[in-house]
Amino acid sequence: RLTRLDMAQWLMSENNPLTARVLANRLWAELFGIGIVETQEDFGTSGTAPVNQPLLDHLALRLQKTHGWHIKPFLRELVLSASYRQQSKAGADLLEKDPRNQLTSRGPRQRLSAEMLRDQALVVSGLLAPKQFGPPVFPPQPDGIWKSVYSGAKWNTSQGPDRYRRAIYTYSKRTSGYPAMLTFDAPSRDVCTARRIGSNTPMQALVTLNDPAFMEMAQAFAKRMSASAADLPAQIQQGYHWLTLKDASPAIVNSLTKLHADAMAEFEKTPADMQKIAPDASQAALVLVANTLLNLDSVISR
Repeated sequence: RLTRLDMAQWLMSENNPLTARVLANRLWAELFGIGIVETQEDFGTSGTAPVNQPLLDHLALRLQKTHGWHIKPFLRELVLSASYRQQSKAGADLLEKDPRNQLTSRGPRQRLSAEMLRDQALVVSGLLAPKQFGPPVFPPQPDGIWKSVYSGAKWNTSQGPDRYRRAIYTYSKRTSGYPAMLTFDAPSRDVCTARRIGSNTPMQALVTLNDPAFMEMAQAFAKRMSASAADLPAQIQQGYHWLTLKDASPAIVNSLTKLHADAMAEFEKTPADMQKIAPDASQAALVLVANTLLNLDSVISR
């Protein structure tokens, strides 16, 4: 009579290729945006066929035998591969032959996940609290969104370092998830989700431009930029480099410098609006520049 132990041993057996294939495919999809088998949640007859069966078999064997199921060396092998290190740009001929990049004819390019977006902004702004473990926390969110229809519970925004902990610690309720993450395709947790289907909607830009949590990060990022150099172009250049690890082109610096000048002129006319985000017009304008930098396509995509 077979037991659950027999089942567990079979799952990890060298005679069973399925487990290694499934895991290798999921790790591949995390990096390349789409799996060799697109339906990560379904390797059965109703799922899609692998676009490159020999590659999937090779990766499964590398993960199982060469790396002994260790994830980090396997991921390192993938990110150092020629496929991953390609440029993401593609001409018309490649887009016609491989529109979804299933054949990895170019480097991967996809938007960061909901949790990654928050964590990246926390890190670059200098606000990230490194504390680990413990109960969930309640970061800022727009007023009036989170309502518990069953218990009448309220969203009591965390104070101090708990306000800036990683996204994994954010309190989530199946009937009322964290709105900023739901907007960026985080699952509601009603059902198990093996694969997220990414979207690109105007609501996502509204979150990163106006959500109180992202505004706090923009304010902190502006202070960090301001302390990095004496003049505005150098501050913009440093902020852009922190976010992209590249130097900003003169056109980008000029555009953001003009944005700063226009915003400062507006804030000088409306001091009440200025006081909501910074003590003076120049710093308030720099907050808008920082917020713009955090919303660049090259920043929210990888």
